[in-house]
Amino acid sequence: MPILNVNGKDLESKVTFKFNSLAKEKYYGEDKEGNKSSGINNIYEKLLNFDHEGLIGFWDCAVNHLKERPTRGDIEDALMAVIEKDDDTEKLFKEAFETMDKSGFFKLQAKKYWKDLEKAPEFAKDDKEKTQIETYVQRMKDSRDQLLGTKKKTA
Repeated sequence: MPILNVNGKDLESKVTFKFNSLAKEKYYGEDKEGNKSSGINNIYEKLLNFDHEGLIGFWDCAVNHLKERPTRGDIEDALMAVIEKDDDTEKLFKEAFETMDKSGFFKLQAKKYWKDLEKAPEFAKDDKEKTQIETYVQRMKDSRDQLLGTKKKTA
């Protein structure tokens, strides 16, 4: 489990019911029609897209099990300290994504996410949309491989 030093304290991340409840409350996605999607899936997908909001959401939810949890601002400051020290975000994204992808709590949801993503091109309205969806699916798979270290990073 990744550790983040926030305000001088090393905090361990945990993907648990507490993670899920905060993700559901604060980090859900919303489509054009106003339909809400799973907060935990939204964080997972943002990490796949190397979106910094995914990192913040991950850590905000990952420390939700603590009685004295840090504020979002404290988490952002702690993440910036790591980014400035490493001059990179790759390690932060890899640790967060791997923690979610391999957690016993989220493992079945992650498998379902990938299964559903594989089927997405079947729902395309036309060939152009199918090609766009297939390209998106491949990009997500490439990101997963990069984050899990199963594929070499491209420059």
